[in-house]
Amino acid sequence: MSSYLPKGRRRMRAAAHVGPNMTPMVDVVMVILIFFMLGSSFASPDWYLTNNTPAIKGGLNNVKVQKMPATRILIKLTQIGSHTRASIAAFQTEDISGQLLKWLKAKKKAAGKNVQVLISPANDVPYQQVITTYSDCVQAQYTHVAFSYTR
Repeated sequence: MSSYLPKGRRRMRAAAHVGPNMTPMVDVVMVILIFFMLGSSFASPDWYLTNNTPAIKGGLNNVKVQKMPATRILIKLTQIGSHTRASIAAFQTEDISGQLLKWLKAKKKAAGKNVQVLISPANDVPYQQVITTYSDCVQAQYTHVAFSYTR
């Protein structure tokens, strides 16, 4: 039917169906709507009180006393010439023959039962010296002894 119309009227009819592009306006309105919805949720007061207390059956009167974390002793073994030196915080042995065992026994009396010992040998420490250190820890009656590696 449009093929019978003159050229001028065809253009007018096509122009009558074209309106403003609504897509950008809808996008902007949605962004503004989301912005105001989020902004109003942050401005409103909290309706619930929150805390970090764990839920305990029977209430707070039924709470058991938590144990203190274990004391950690880090024994660093280094090789100096033909001697192996053990370093524990401020204590340092010239050689691990006997001095380390005496120190570990004294520390065991002072620290109590809940003690972890970590043996950290350097790469050049002989394996026999690591085993001697472990043996000293066992003789001093430490139950939690582990090994670490140097990075």
